[in-house]
Amino acid sequence: MAAVATAWSPLRSSSKEVYCGDLEGAPARLGRAQSAYGALQGGILERRRSWGDAKASPRSKEDTSKPASTEKCRTAPNASFENGINARPPVPSVDERPFDSSAISLSLPPPPDQNKRAGRNSGKHVRMPAAPYDSTARRSSCPVLAIPPTIFHSSRNFAPTDEEDRISEDDEEYDNNRGVVTPADDELLQKAKAAEQQPVVWPERNDEEFERGRALLKTLLCDALSFDADDMAHLVLQIFEECGIPENVGITTSKLQRFIIGVRDRMLDNPYHNWTHIFDVTQTTYCLACKCGLMDRLSSMQRFALITSALCHDLEHPGVNNLFLIRSRSSLVALYNDTSILEKHHSFRAFELMLNSNIDLLSGFSPEEYADFRAMVMSIILATDMARHGEYMAKLNAYTDPAIAEEDRRIGGQRVDLAFGMEIMIKCADTSNVLKPFNVAKKWAVRVTDEFFLQGDLERANGMEVTPTCDRQVQERVALQKGFYDFVIGPYYSKVAALLPELASLLDQIKVNREMWNSYDDKMLMDELGSSYLARLPGIGTDGPLKLSVATWNVAAVNNNPFEYWITHQSGEYAKLMNDVQRFVDNPGGRDFVVSEVLTDEMFAELKHDMSKHGFPGLDELERRWVEDYRDRCAISGFLKDKAIGSKRLVSMPDRITNTINSDGRIIYRPSVISGFEGEMGHIPVWWQKWREYTFRTDVHTLDRLSPGAYKVQAVCKMIEPIRHAKYPAITMEEEAISIPLQVLALAIFDCVLVRMLQIIAPRTWQPLKHSLCDAFNKNKSQQVINILAKSYDDADIIFIQEAAASFVDHAKQGLGSKYMVLRPYVLDGYRNQNSMILARKDKFIEGSRADLTEQVGRLAGGRWTAPGDLCAIAIKGVDGSRYLLASFHGDTNGLATIPVLKALNEAFTKSYPDHIVIFGLDANTHKQNSVNCQGIADFQQKFSEMGFASCWGPSPGVHTWTTRNARTYLQPQLQKAVGISDAARKGEVNLKDWIIFYGNQMQAVDSARDNTGNREFAESMVFPTLKSFRRITPLSLACLSVMRTTTTLSARPLGDVRG
Repeated sequence: MAAVATAWSPLRSSSKEVYCGDLEGAPARLGRAQSAYGALQGGILERRRSWGDAKASPRSKEDTSKPASTEKCRTAPNASFENGINARPPVPSVDERPFDSSAISLSLPPPPDQNKRAGRNSGKHVRMPAAPYDSTARRSSCPVLAIPPTIFHSSRNFAPTDEEDRISEDDEEYDNNRGVVTPADDELLQKAKAAEQQPVVWPERNDEEFERGRALLKTLLCDALSFDADDMAHLVLQIFEECGIPENVGITTSKLQRFIIGVRDRMLDNPYHNWTHIFDVTQTTYCLACKCGLMDRLSSMQRFALITSALCHDLEHPGVNNLFLIRSRSSLVALYNDTSILEKHHSFRAFELMLNSNIDLLSGFSPEEYADFRAMVMSIILATDMARHGEYMAKLNAYTDPAIAEEDRRIGGQRVDLAFGMEIMIKCADTSNVLKPFNVAKKWAVRVTDEFFLQGDLERANGMEVTPTCDRQVQERVALQKGFYDFVIGPYYSKVAALLPELASLLDQIKVNREMWNSYDDKMLMDELGSSYLARLPGIGTDGPLKLSVATWNVAAVNNNPFEYWITHQSGEYAKLMNDVQRFVDNPGGRDFVVSEVLTDEMFAELKHDMSKHGFPGLDELERRWVEDYRDRCAISGFLKDKAIGSKRLVSMPDRITNTINSDGRIIYRPSVISGFEGEMGHIPVWWQKWREYTFRTDVHTLDRLSPGAYKVQAVCKMIEPIRHAKYPAITMEEEAISIPLQVLALAIFDCVLVRMLQIIAPRTWQPLKHSLCDAFNKNKSQQVINILAKSYDDADIIFIQEAAASFVDHAKQGLGSKYMVLRPYVLDGYRNQNSMILARKDKFIEGSRADLTEQVGRLAGGRWTAPGDLCAIAIKGVDGSRYLLASFHGDTNGLATIPVLKALNEAFTKSYPDHIVIFGLDANTHKQNSVNCQGIADFQQKFSEMGFASCWGPSPGVHTWTTRNARTYLQPQLQKAVGISDAARKGEVNLKDWIIFYGNQMQAVDSARDNTGNREFAESMVFPTLKSFRRITPLSLACLSVMRTTTTLSARPLGDVRG
């Protein structure tokens, strides 16, 4: 359910975002992975030397004689220029240091399918201007980042405790979605391919702004800050086209559009490292490479690598530097071996995006081309690590030694390779703010120092050593700029100009800018720039109580069985089918049949043979149990209704693992009555072969939970895990020894029985009815949620979301991005697809002021109580000057994790963020009765009240204030929990689970409401979901919260305040 509070503010923001399909990763292409990775395992060093140092082939010489716009062949990326390369200078080089590339190269999906071709015609959407930026926004929290082997991957890299397993495995809403798949079934594969091909949402072009930008692309007068987000996307595409990428590399414009928007949507709203910075570096890289003549010397593949590297060099930058990650013990540090952490991560994310099945940017590359291109991009991005600046200065000193002949000092000459030239270009572009006119350079100076100071605030608030350059208490913005010019920029560009005389004029602008800084101090700088930014944010400093409209909603993205819950359905066919199923199960009578009639001895022999091929143990014992026990049972009364099978989890456990496997845009379903499978199931022999094909011969490519960053390939049946007697005492030690094959057998019997039962009850109607339910409940789940929010809750200021699929982020940006920021943890969970997120209204909260506290709060809770995706905790600044700590959470089924997480949030507030206003929207999974194994409503109310919290439901919510009202049917694997249709409203699950919680001395609830219709109305007696309007199993909860203090008393602290 969801909770909502109504609030208002006079502020409006013009910021909007753009969306590009459902971007969730790349499919597994295992056949080509072995060959490509074989090339990469030799090490990035050898690969880099092969494309940067090898002598030019005749083909590469031919290419260099042709202009980029007319070149028609795709030159191998190992082409050098002119006479190739001799020995490199005897200077220290990163190439000569030990370098572990496995953290990147071996954690990526396999290379793309060469035979897969791209392209959809581009669509259009409303023009979206760039977001305003508050130069005074400061963070006051510590985002300790989790392991991200993929953005949709759990960060857990340890064996779960028994308690964790009990919580996760008892959760009836557990998501079954697992890894990327390569299904052998052609029908499934074709459906998956069809589903993933979504047209790109490409923005309309403002011709006037586009022409203005295009005229400036090859100049340093191009001010990225003067263009909106759509303009920048079009100009990046123009750069690719001017480099000849579409025609010469064989990448369609549609793919490039998807890729560009994918990068844009993945950039966070940091003050400096954001989409504008990405465009600025990309344009400047192109400008400088053209200006010095490097672009003419590069092959098509090298040009593509250079521009792609610039576009992705800071992909998903968190707004803190490598030193912060090390000091905060981020798990990224361990993943990337302590060096160039962010740069390796940006490279990883870049290839994850390029291999995304909805983008498929590299599908035309051979394995060798892919390996060469990958090595180039990795090396170029690694060059942006400022920790390696000394190495590049040493190389420049050696290359510009007067003893070396001038012709040998040039890029592409005898001694200086093209690889080094590309690395120099991106290093120049990444520090190019100093090359721009001063009125542009000073804007970037404010942004970069803002981000520095935000990091310092995070460090101080969390008891970390404050990085000297990030300490706003002792540093001045202008002094930092002067030092940067004097000690970094001046020496560096002097050497670049010596190596590349065509760039010598850059020194003139650097000298002008440095001289201009002498006439500035911080007050003058902020008077010119800071006040103008604040002028875009009306409402700051106004008096009077602030009201916020808040909603919370568990959107339940993980329910995959279309028949699991009784629904409010207008169709007589649905009511008849479900009634007939209930009567059949309650009183099968003479219609009951023996298990061996549907799972015959011949079918069991096939099952045993399949399991034998996979090395399953105990098959002789399994056969004995089949013969002596299962084969002669009555299918309904002796198997489906056997409570022991339920308590042993012999069906429910393998069902939750194999029902639906979803990752990377690929979704497959077990051929079953209770999955989203849409194939024909009317003839058991045909269906049985599909079931075997899925279970035993469909390979699934998954991220290994115990080895972060590593993939493993296994059949679906190999994903099934043992059931332990210690955890489920109902299962005997003997059964535990064969629990995997026993689960496979039980699941096979269960699926066979359901197919036969529905053939008996409704042979002609059950499959069409199932398809209609799948269309209504299982397809376009995220879009259904977006539609309700856009229609009925567009006035909400904060919307807490729980159990959303990872893809919900992109859907929300497309459908709600004009009004809301989508706040989510840095790492999303695509393994279970149960993610908590927050939608924050742009006219109430300042973009660029967010800080991710998710892992920090999770650690305070002890770690065991939260799985990846359960919690989202964000610190953000309001336009009224107040600071907010917003949190969204989904607890375990029994609610046992709720109090530990609430205590952790309270501890974070008390110790680190006492000047923040805390608002917590959660699915607490509280129940009417309290017990050792279940969190009760009254006990929960008492415990959070003792911490000073209050809730939207008042001081004593009654048990009749429910936010969950649903009942399980007879078509689901835990029959003991089934409720008859006549008792669905009376005996189903009716509990108050959804809450909006806040400190009683900070806010008060002016009003509260529930909504189970999607129209801000509540039908007290209605069981949901409903087929017609409300297709979720939980409603929304709403509250209007009023801040009890005026905005002046909550105004921002001075710059020197320790909490930023």
